[in-house]
Amino acid sequence: MRRLLLIFVFFSGLANYCFAQSSTDEELAQQYYFDKQYDKAVVYLEKVYAKRPSNMVYHNYIDCLIHIKDYKTAQKVIKKQIKVEPDNLILWLDMGNTCTMAGDEKGSADAYEKAIHNMTADRTQIIGLGKAFVDDKLYDYALETYKKGKSMQKGQYPFIFETAAVYKAKGDIENMTDCYLDALVMSESYIQSVQDALQINVGENADASQNSIIRKELLRYIQKYSDNEVFPELLIWMLIEQKNYADALVQVKALDKRKHEGGLRLMELARTCVANGAYDIGIQAYQYVIDMGAKNDNYVSSREEQLKAMYDKLLSGGDYTNEQLLAIQAKFRKGLDELTRYAYTVPLMTDLAHLDAFYLHNDSEAIELMNEAIDFPGIAAITRARCQMELADILLASGQIWDASLMYSRVETTFKEEPIGDEAKLKNATIYYYTGNFKWAKSQLDILKGATTKLTANDAMALSLLITDNTDDSAHLQPIILFAHAQLLDFQNHEDSVAILIDSVYNMTETRTLKEQIIMMRAQMAEKKGKPEEAMKYYEQDVKEYPDGMFPDRALYYMAQLEDKKLHDLNKSAEYYKQIIISYPGSIYIENARERYRHLSKDDAPPAVN
Repeated sequence: MRRLLLIFVFFSGLANYCFAQSSTDEELAQQYYFDKQYDKAVVYLEKVYAKRPSNMVYHNYIDCLIHIKDYKTAQKVIKKQIKVEPDNLILWLDMGNTCTMAGDEKGSADAYEKAIHNMTADRTQIIGLGKAFVDDKLYDYALETYKKGKSMQKGQYPFIFETAAVYKAKGDIENMTDCYLDALVMSESYIQSVQDALQINVGENADASQNSIIRKELLRYIQKYSDNEVFPELLIWMLIEQKNYADALVQVKALDKRKHEGGLRLMELARTCVANGAYDIGIQAYQYVIDMGAKNDNYVSSREEQLKAMYDKLLSGGDYTNEQLLAIQAKFRKGLDELTRYAYTVPLMTDLAHLDAFYLHNDSEAIELMNEAIDFPGIAAITRARCQMELADILLASGQIWDASLMYSRVETTFKEEPIGDEAKLKNATIYYYTGNFKWAKSQLDILKGATTKLTANDAMALSLLITDNTDDSAHLQPIILFAHAQLLDFQNHEDSVAILIDSVYNMTETRTLKEQIIMMRAQMAEKKGKPEEAMKYYEQDVKEYPDGMFPDRALYYMAQLEDKKLHDLNKSAEYYKQIIISYPGSIYIENARERYRHLSKDDAPPAVN
């Protein structure tokens, strides 16, 4: 019995010793490997691999052997691992790469061909091998992989998008494009996938030579498959991505006529053009729909939206004359007379009223027009509320402050805890701020900090903070009183008086919040006058001097928009969007910034810095 116990103790101790030794070998191998002392690591990895030829140990062992240029041993180890994992085709790439490093080109070619030869019809295995070849920049072998895979799949899966990705990595844009277009020949349902794949190679910031190749191939497919409408649609998408709206209009007209769409696609193009500041092309697109006649379903919408586009074009330039304003007014009036004033012309009436009140100062006509719109029977409650809000704005602009307040209160009461109700409450609180009743204004603004929309909540918070910072000392209220008056004058479009007043306030105040508000106001006034370069200077000043202030994210967003749509420096625009994403992750502009950044940079938005 005692002898048996001694034997047990002996073997237990031996097992523990062996386990400890094995553990020590692994630890030393790992330590030397991480320290990049490959000649020392390989000694221990050889021992560990002999006992436990796991995938991770194998990779570290091969890596060490390659670093010390022991290719012969590496090839022996790879052969051993192939016996352990016969279905792992990537091991043949390891063999091929090792042969290449050893100068054995025939050996490497044989290994790569064996990998392809040993493929099964398993789609996952084929794609994995193809991607592995691409990772090693062995593009021709990747193409051979997908070609054989397509044959093995017997038409079930053609590997078109994988093959296109290989051509893209290879820099062969022509064959890449043909792959994507062949996918559309197979099925038009691939259109979104093709657009997503091509987007990085087309558009505003893409390489011009690549754009040219893609367009050439696309035109070839349009001729080859003349009855297939998916290719003209893809061309239109490409032209819009490139902001080549003039050529897009030609293509859209042709497709609209062929498909008898009644101008629907032209309306979409017109809206895209106007949204991106391409007013002239947008106006032409609307005119094409108008010329289809009054019986067309899009006739009224095209008339209204064309007038709005003309109006926006004039005002966006900033440099307009009274005669130009009167000419637009005449077009609005003619449009209303021809369409007959009714519920569906409310948007047109609202725009005309705004033009009359804020630019031509025909307050009485504007008020009469909005009252007429409000009284139309059958209009939606939200549409009526929007008209009431516009009427309140006009009353405020004309100096009828308390009538405006009453109208805002009416909307607020009707739409409690809804976005338009919160907006009305904010405007009403702002009236009290304009008139110097800061205490009451602040009490209403503080309620709005929990508003249903972030923009309303942020604006309420900013105005509340401005009031708090500038009314602590009742003996020094003049700066905030004068600034509030300047903001009212700005709302009423009395720009010359505003500029003088805010300059005086800027020089007399010491509070950061008021100075920052004035900088932003100067920027927005410059934008309104059509001076984007001047506006950029003020926005840059805000970001530089008040990075932790109330508006740096807003300033960056407006800078990005100006570079994007007015100054046309897309790289700068992308950088400003990126700065918002990184520095201001809680900004109300974050989602728009991410989306536009991805589009301009053709990359994922960077992570925010917490």
